[in-house]
Amino acid sequence: MNLEALPKFYSPKSPKLNDETPATGSASLTITDVMAAQGMVQSKAPLGFNLFLAKMGIQDPQPAIDGLTNYAMALDNPVLNKLTESTRLEIVDCLVKFAYADYSRSAASKSECPHCHGKGVIRSMRDVMKHPGVKGVEPTVRHEEVEMLCSYCDGKGEVSTACRGCKGKGTVLDEKRTRLIGVPTMKVCGRCNGNRYSRVPTTLAKAVIEKLVPDLTSYQWYSGYASVINMLVTKCWQEEAYAEKKLKKVTR
Repeated sequence: MNLEALPKFYSPKSPKLNDETPATGSASLTITDVMAAQGMVQSKAPLGFNLFLAKMGIQDPQPAIDGLTNYAMALDNPVLNKLTESTRLEIVDCLVKFAYADYSRSAASKSECPHCHGKGVIRSMRDVMKHPGVKGVEPTVRHEEVEMLCSYCDGKGEVSTACRGCKGKGTVLDEKRTRLIGVPTMKVCGRCNGNRYSRVPTTLAKAVIEKLVPDLTSYQWYSGYASVINMLVTKCWQEEAYAEKKLKKVTR
């Protein structure tokens, strides 16, 4: 049994309105079997299991974030080790949340619009016609702040994280080989490298870290903080793979 099969046990199934006999094979798992398997996986791989459930929206992400925070605090990073305990904890909390947001992304995810910051409208200074004017009266125009619909998200306040190059498919048309062979040929999207979604830009995390560390240098960022983010994202995928391995073992 794979981890991807677990979410269906958390939502009710539609009733079967036909005369088809339900499967009664001995290989099928009951809800009790699944609950017992989840308990065993939770005890063997708690971090990976919490990460997966949080990513699927089944469980609150706080337990997973707490586990990542404990892992990050135990890292022997020379840049983080030079900070005070309070500053280090505050920075690690920011890095962990950033890494979790990057790990939990998918082609179906939504993110806050970077242009309107989730408001759906953009404020700008424009010339507003207060009175069109009539014969003998000049028109009245005032320069004031107005709200305009955000054109980037069409007023929704959120945008899709799917890759804009392949539209979340992971592959694009190879125009050169298509013209050469005469048959539509696909290739891995060069914009997302087949991931189907765009990753969270590290500039967002850097902007927050610069507020906590005003004298932040490029070396400190790439050798310290950016390195920790990459390690945390890698740790997330490793723990999820380990949890899936344990689930397959107890349900084989």
